[in-house]
Amino acid sequence: MKTNPLLLQLKKCFNQFKQIESFKMKKVLLLLIMFLGFSCDDGDLDISSFEFEDEVNLCGTKDYTLYRLSTNEQREALIVTLTDQQIRKDEDIVLPVNVTASGAYTVTYRLFDDQLTDDYFCASVPPVEPTVLKDWRGVSGTIFVENQPIYDTDGETITGWRHYIVLIDVVLEVDDQELKLDETFVYGTLDTGPA
Repeated sequence: MKTNPLLLQLKKCFNQFKQIESFKMKKVLLLLIMFLGFSCDDGDLDISSFEFEDEVNLCGTKDYTLYRLSTNEQREALIVTLTDQQIRKDEDIVLPVNVTASGAYTVTYRLFDDQLTDDYFCASVPPVEPTVLKDWRGVSGTIFVENQPIYDTDGETITGWRHYIVLIDVVLEVDDQELKLDETFVYGTLDTGPA
């Protein structure tokens, strides 16, 4: 049976601790261990739930804004921007794109002070309210998109297109805080009409 190396290291430290003669030294070491154990900081993240509705919403005709609203009073949004080079109505392979803080391919997580509506994302001039409390911007990662036809019951007539969006190794930042999404984060599925 193979012994866990971490367990061996802990036993070794414990044995060394038992050998310390001075009661004062034991107290100092114990306080140091407690201090190190309780000093971890989560960065005071202001993320309420990070649980989103299944529905992926879409605005745009050539440059697209995709968004998912939180299940928590719709005060959070996970936003992805893409172009018609990714959200297409053909089965050609879509090359993955790199996430940037600004530009055509972005991932943003926003926390708002009030409930959101579609008007917020689809307006030509974004409304002033609700107010953005936190604006996490994607600084790295990759967006993958696959487009597949949706067929009528006859199996030949295309009635629409299904777009699968996956985020890989996306890192979001705001101020000095960093948030890493799951290594493979399934953003969702979006259906659009026929070509």
